[in-house]
Amino acid sequence: MIKIAFYATIKPPDHHIASGDRLVARNLMAALSLAGYEVELASRFIAYSKREAREILEQRKSEALAEADRLIDALRLDPPEIWMTYHPYCKAPDWIGPKVSAALGIPYVTVEAARTGQGFENGGDRWADWRLEAQSGILQADLNLVFKPTDRAYLVDLLGSADRISMIAPFIDATAPSDLPKISLPSHWRPGAPVILTVGMMRPGKKVENFKLLASALKQLQALHWNLVVVGSGPQKDTIHGFFSEIDKDRLHFAGVLSHEEVLAMMSAVDLFVWPGWKEPIGMVYLEAQLMGLPVAAFDSMGVSLSVYHGKTGLLAAEDDLSSFVDNLSSLISHPLLRRDFGHAAQQSIVEHHSMQAAAKTLKKALNELVDC
Repeated sequence: MIKIAFYATIKPPDHHIASGDRLVARNLMAALSLAGYEVELASRFIAYSKREAREILEQRKSEALAEADRLIDALRLDPPEIWMTYHPYCKAPDWIGPKVSAALGIPYVTVEAARTGQGFENGGDRWADWRLEAQSGILQADLNLVFKPTDRAYLVDLLGSADRISMIAPFIDATAPSDLPKISLPSHWRPGAPVILTVGMMRPGKKVENFKLLASALKQLQALHWNLVVVGSGPQKDTIHGFFSEIDKDRLHFAGVLSHEEVLAMMSAVDLFVWPGWKEPIGMVYLEAQLMGLPVAAFDSMGVSLSVYHGKTGLLAAEDDLSSFVDNLSSLISHPLLRRDFGHAAQQSIVEHHSMQAAAKTLKKALNELVDC
């Protein structure tokens, strides 16, 4: 059985802070196992930094190279056949994978190597030094697996060709969940009024902007019957709750932080999933919502259209076109048959195109060609 050493630069897949990145990493490990590989988390080293200071870069790199030396000694007698690193980018370069792979003479693979738009201000790039470190590692990869066409274009430009690049569709475990906890919605809500769900961490940056966009849209639709469940919390909780202050409080339910199982249960209890998705790289939550049979309303921003198909599984508005977003929300709120048809198509789409099984086939084909199996 082919052994794969797996590493995630941002945080380990089982880190206690939940996020889409951690979910993708866990799903990758599961899909690799399903494809017949023996997968082991090789390192828990965190390369990620919130700040670009040069002293932090030097410290991270020094610690990472020391970790690489430790791993080379530990793995030399029984090396893996492949090293795979998830999501190397400017804020989390991979210094470990390239060094270990070269020392052990094994292929080095990246997944979702990306260039973000962060740090570009006034014609400069605050993360330029970090970005060069990330690119140095990516250039050494034997194969780069990417989810998004924008990442593919970035790598083609960086590498000079598409020879070492392969696409993979975003995916989740599409097994029908069982034994979900019971979820209670406010008893005073009017029966038959569609319930909208949104899920997001309440932290600074684009999350705040997304909640602001959603609140701005819903303010314009208060003549329609609907109720809203907001799942999530964080340091910007008060600011985000304030965005919804002009909406009738009787139709709002702030559920706070829920477990993954409780989020899925909530999805099974509502009628429509809405997350604007402004500057959303992929949006794993869209896959989960559609798996639970929910139609989606969002903006066609960055990676959203990789999993939500306009006119088939939901409605997407052009990025920054709030008026169209409002119109789409109005249509989905007002037409239960449209929600039903989109919801059925969404569930089928996830099973057929975005499942663990589909990903396992893609991974197996790409990796077996790499090691000549």
